[in-house]
Amino acid sequence: MGLTVTGKELKRALERLEVSQLGAGRLLGVDGRTVRAWIADAARIPESVAILVRLLAAGKIAIADIEAAKTPSKRRPK
Repeated sequence: MGLTVTGKELKRALERLEVSQLGAGRLLGVDGRTVRAWIADAARIPESVAILVRLLAAGKIAIADIEAAKTPSKRRPK
């Protein structure tokens, strides 16, 4: 089935990272209501989000890394 994260795990990770549900939504490119639905286990958390949450929680990546990845590069491809 793939990697999963429960709503409870997501909530704990966001609390440890001091990220609000609205902030998580902005970071992940979804509405804050979507994050609330994930935390309530009313909607399935996508595998890509589960991976990011686990990497953030493990300290393998930082919020700044995700924000930087969302920003288009100004360099032109060669």
